[in-house]
Amino acid sequence: MRLPNALLAFSLFVGIAAAEAKYSVLYSFGANANDGNLPNGGLVFDKSGNLYGTTQQGGNSTACNFGCGTVFELSPGPNGVWVESVIYSFCSQANCSDGATPMAGLAIDGAGNLYGTTKGGGNAFGYGTVFKLSPPNVAGAAWSLSELWYFSGNGSGDGEYPQSRLTWDTAGNLYGTTYFGGNYAFGSVFELSPVQGGGWSEKVLYSFCQIGPPHCADGYEPVESVTFDKLGNLYGTTPQGGARFSQGTLFELTPAQDGTWTENTLYDFSDQGGGRPLSAVNFDSSGNLYTTASEGGLGDGSVFKFMPQPGGGLKKLSLLFNESQGPSTPVAGVFLDPRFSNRLYGTAENGGANGAGEIYGLTGKNLTTIYAFCAMPGCADGANPTGSLTYHGGQVYSITATGGDFNKGVVFTIKP
Repeated sequence: MRLPNALLAFSLFVGIAAAEAKYSVLYSFGANANDGNLPNGGLVFDKSGNLYGTTQQGGNSTACNFGCGTVFELSPGPNGVWVESVIYSFCSQANCSDGATPMAGLAIDGAGNLYGTTKGGGNAFGYGTVFKLSPPNVAGAAWSLSELWYFSGNGSGDGEYPQSRLTWDTAGNLYGTTYFGGNYAFGSVFELSPVQGGGWSEKVLYSFCQIGPPHCADGYEPVESVTFDKLGNLYGTTPQGGARFSQGTLFELTPAQDGTWTENTLYDFSDQGGGRPLSAVNFDSSGNLYTTASEGGLGDGSVFKFMPQPGGGLKKLSLLFNESQGPSTPVAGVFLDPRFSNRLYGTAENGGANGAGEIYGLTGKNLTTIYAFCAMPGCADGANPTGSLTYHGGQVYSITATGGDFNKGVVFTIKP
């Protein structure tokens, strides 16, 4: 199939660089009783070099068919061996008042406290939570969980079922999205602010499907978080809606002095150029935006670069994936290499030499396979990477949803 030149803005070259990249599995889930299962989202490091993340299933609760999810810690040990511990199992409290089923990675503050969301559980409504996990004062003691917010649903104008990672601003406020809820039941962007004397207050900054229905031109059902630019504007994606194609949107939220936020839909995704974005937005030092689309294009998703133009508007470049040539279904966003201004990396859930996903690199116009998963017997190296990449000490770290020694996913690292 030959694409029009306007769609093939990046030329495509696929090479195999796996032999040059040192890949290793740090941990295979399922090794311990009540371990996590189905890891998701990105990973965060603390100041001591420990890694933290979440699993959608597993843990010691029997309230969910496969467990209600966990927060885990990985600590580097002697001889390069990493030690995993479950620091919290969700639905450990009555009626899952502590939350259930975390769908995204974590945020961390300077004191080592972890912040995240759960899709379910919470108060009587069960519409999800925002939580904080605080490390113990004594090594080996239990972490303590506190709930910052219980979502109440669109009947109150509040959000429902958050699936996104949280984002900090410079004042210590937290931002995220909810899949449902808001004033129109199609999702929201929210802000959580610490209250003097204790507690947190929530503000819904935007409720989706204001422009519509039936088409919801502003998009709906966001699954990822929002990202700040240098001016304090927020950017994100929705996998649904849009004025023309109903394949999702790229949006901007701009704050006003009176505390309100104005939404501007910057781009309508489509089947032809790639649609259904499930990832966050990243910026480079020049202010260009990057994100991915999980479907469309040649049928297997795409990477997008949006360049602000002097007179306003965005110029779009896209790389369309074709599973026969390499990666497919990029559900996570891209990672911009801090060492090279024109190099980025990402993960694709499917495709690659073994059909189980890959890590890809993009330098200028050249797409390269960094690692193809399921290269080991039984997919011991993992399969179906869905998490974003985290950079630390010259390495990148992430997770796979399946594969590993017990087919419950892995945490891996690679030096591209």
